[in-house]
Order: sequence, then structure tokens, then C-alpha cells
Amino acid sequence: QPRWFKQQQGSQSNVARNQPHIIMVKSLVLALAAATLALPGLPANAVILDQIPRPPMCFDITCADITCLEPFKLRRKEGHCCPICWATDEDVGLDRHSALAKPSPHRTGTHPAAPTTCAGAVCFKPSCTKGWTVGHVNGRCCAGCLPR
Repeated sequence: QPRWFKQQQGSQSNVARNQPHIIMVKSLVLALAAATLALPGLPANAVILDQIPRPPMCFDITCADITCLEPFKLRRKEGHCCPICWATDEDVGLDRHSALAKPSPHRTGTHPAAPTTCAGAVCFKPSCTKGWTVGHVNGRCCAGCLPR
């Protein structure tokens, strides 16, 4: 093999061998950059992005620039590459579909051919468009719209 080929192979293995160090240095630089942004007058959610180290698979990802409405706060959770708008269950009421606990004209039981594992399932009455008809697909709990 030519000498230049061996050198090129060696330089590639050095890059591969140093990849974890490169990622660590990039993470440190990003953390320091985020810390310098923590100046008085900035919103509280401006610097929470790099408090948790980003996973290695995220180093090459560019995240969207998002703004959260109250009560949501910009947060990057552990294991996530990008921040999300997040609020606790106490801050945002959960919709448990309690409206269907009362009798509803839109609610129906499971299809007669539904498997026994569908006991307790809540189904909606299908409203099929032209060219479709109410029917059942084997293995499903509820009736649905099938092509005629």
C-alpha cells in the first residue's frame, strides 16, 4: 500500500478515537455559552436548556426556536435533544373525557364481533362519507367506515 494511504487510515482512526472528547468539549463550550447568557433582565426560561447535558446523539441537531405561553415553561427534559413547552398536571387540567361518562348520542358500545379483550372500551358512532359504509374490521373493538 502507498504510504499516504496508511497515514490517511491512521488519521481517521485518531478522529474516531477522539470523538467522545470532541463531544465533551462541545458540551462544555455550550454550557459556558449558556451560562454567559444568564444576565439580569433575561426571562427565567432563557438559560435552562443546557442545565442537563445533551445526549451524544444530539450534538448535530438544531432545535426550533420556540416560545411557551403561560403556564407552560420552556424545558429540555433528560434524554431529549430539544426543549419543549411543559407544565405540571396541577398547572394544566387534564381532559379525562369525563363528558362521555354521561349518556351521549355519539357514544356506542363495542361491535358485536369485537374480541373479548375490548370489554370496557368506549366507541363513537361512525359517520361515514359517500362511498363508505359502517362495518367492522376483524380484531378491532369498534365499528368503523369501510369502502363499499
